[in-house]
Amino acid sequence: MLIGIAAALYAFPAHATPGDAQIAVVTPLSFIQVENLDFGRVIPSNVAGTVTISVTNVRTSTNGIVLVGNDYQVARFAGMGSQNQRVRIRITPTPITLTGPGPAMTVNNVLIGPAPTLQQIGASPNYRIVPADGIFWFTVGGTLNVAANQPGGAYSGTFTATLDYQ
Repeated sequence: MLIGIAAALYAFPAHATPGDAQIAVVTPLSFIQVENLDFGRVIPSNVAGTVTISVTNVRTSTNGIVLVGNDYQVARFAGMGSQNQRVRIRITPTPITLTGPGPAMTVNNVLIGPAPTLQQIGASPNYRIVPADGIFWFTVGGTLNVAANQPGGAYSGTFTATLDYQ
């Protein structure tokens, strides 16, 4: 009986695991990137094809390209203006070029996906901010062009989102 009690009182070594904490602060007449546009992992085909991430974060592929895992993400941005204020949103450059160990890939059909927090004005890149507090968000998706037998490795590129508050 004493052995059981002694084992129960033995102090096991402590283990530590790091954690993450973050916050996104949006100030009036500003905007920030919340998430990167990430096409995730794919297995190329022996013919050229595409991988598309829609503005609603749905990923699809063509011509035998295999989508691996769920580690993809539409780009997300958040901003703050005032209710009913107009804002013009532009993405440059288009197409976006991704470079890596093989031939460069391009992202075309880049689309801005207004959330319920923005109302598009006509077919233009102009929007109206809907919420009373002026806080809005939008997404950016596009179509990645993958070459036949695209070499494996990490590919990356950059694009710029520009907002003009009016």
